[in-house]
Amino acid sequence: MKSDFLRRDVARMRGSCARLVAATLLTIVSFAGVSAELPEVASGAAEGWAVSGFGTLGLAYHTERDTQFRRSFDQGEGARAGRLDAGVDSLFGLQLNRRLGEDWSAMVQVVARKDAEGDWAPKLSWGFVKYVPDNWMEIRVGRLTTDIYLDGDSRHIGYAYAGVRPIPDIYGRLAFDTFDGVDASFFSPLGSGMLKFKLYGGRTRGESYVHDHVYRFDHGRTLGSTLEWLSPEWTLRLAWGRMQNPHDYSLDPFRGVLRAASDALGPVLGAQLAARAGEIDTRSEITFTGFGVGWDRGPASLQLVGAEFTYNSFPDFEGWAPGVTAAYRLGAWKPYVSYSKSVLAGDRRPLALPPGLERLQSTYDNINRRLDQNQYAVGVGVRYDVTENAALKLQLDQIRAKRSSMLLDGEGMAVGPRSFSVMSVALDFVF
Repeated sequence: MKSDFLRRDVARMRGSCARLVAATLLTIVSFAGVSAELPEVASGAAEGWAVSGFGTLGLAYHTERDTQFRRSFDQGEGARAGRLDAGVDSLFGLQLNRRLGEDWSAMVQVVARKDAEGDWAPKLSWGFVKYVPDNWMEIRVGRLTTDIYLDGDSRHIGYAYAGVRPIPDIYGRLAFDTFDGVDASFFSPLGSGMLKFKLYGGRTRGESYVHDHVYRFDHGRTLGSTLEWLSPEWTLRLAWGRMQNPHDYSLDPFRGVLRAASDALGPVLGAQLAARAGEIDTRSEITFTGFGVGWDRGPASLQLVGAEFTYNSFPDFEGWAPGVTAAYRLGAWKPYVSYSKSVLAGDRRPLALPPGLERLQSTYDNINRRLDQNQYAVGVGVRYDVTENAALKLQLDQIRAKRSSMLLDGEGMAVGPRSFSVMSVALDFVF
């Protein structure tokens, strides 16, 4: 059955694949035409700044009706059925580095990509001052990122990955991936490699789009730690992170509706509604525990990542997600395969309303399962290094979901059962 399903979806998209490839070839020609001008951007280096950049020109396509495919919770909309979409994967980043002395340096990175409100406004993803007093310690202060997964520091740099995008089931769930604060890393030789321990914390930055709502940690706090061992062939990582928001008012309007309804209903049901309203707190917390194993030997590479996560809000949600990517280089070509699965379920708070309150019942049920997820994805693709700083990728993902909060329906809500394929083409470049 699975092979029949894939053949049907591929047949439906055959004409669209041709359009994807043609559009990408035009992009390559355009990129080649301007690439000679890019070194002039680095003229700021004469004043002490080194300028570099990166970008992705991507297109995604699928044929599943009433479905928006997105790569991350911080995207407010995704690729819709029957349309070539450039907003899922396309982005542009600019980075400036400068040495401030023997032990000091600074880095600023700005990224423009489609956000939770559908805007392309550039945003500061990195902006810090670094102090390295010796070979065994470094301290950074400023705009930083949470350090949960392998290559998490570069998850916006498509050129750093074999595939078109980091596995959405894992990387895409961490929407609040930046904070303003400090991190401190400590290094020590261990066996044939280097052991690294990092502590970090500060004020959370970021936003996500869930249940037709843009959600922000306006006053949130981030705290985390990472233990990593690196050798010429292996990377082993354990990580923990927590984002707390003491002022979460996203469900305040619904809490008011429940309280108003409790006054209008009988004492038994009214008391139940009032109890549910009282459970909606203004505090929320997200906790991640992650692991990663990376292996790279000659032409072959393998990455295994996973996470366990909890969302303490109303109701509480718990879940887990593993993912694996394997690749093999053949000259300029690198074929790869991937698999991921994500499961997230809420601690149900039952409420049965009488006839006439169907709309309130539906809203309540949707809130109770707004983050629910049970889906897996299988991907196959190939990367071709056009030049030493540009790579073209073609990827096909088969997605099957019983329920998904990563996918959206036409109204921006989580979706029910879905089974479809997504075709993606991307040109990644660095300069």
